Amino acid sequence: MKLLIGSVTKCEEIKLAVLSMDLPLIYQGKKGLQMVFDCASDEDEKIILRKVKDELKQLPELGGIFYNVTCG
Repeated sequence: MKLLIGSVTKCEEIKLAVLSMDLPLIYQGKKGLQMVFDCASDEDEKIILRKVKDELKQLPELGGIFYNVTCG
């Protein structure tokens, strides 16, 4: 499963936050405005999306901004 996170700013902070989560995510680079992560998990993709969205919203260094997180 590919996880796409749309962001123009704070890309490095987002990447570090996502990679520090307890999920098997591997950063694959940017594709346009999307940061692309590969996820090798048997867990339901909706659960993984929710975990990533919730984690990004809670981080003070990201300002509590809602980032577009989708599967691709």
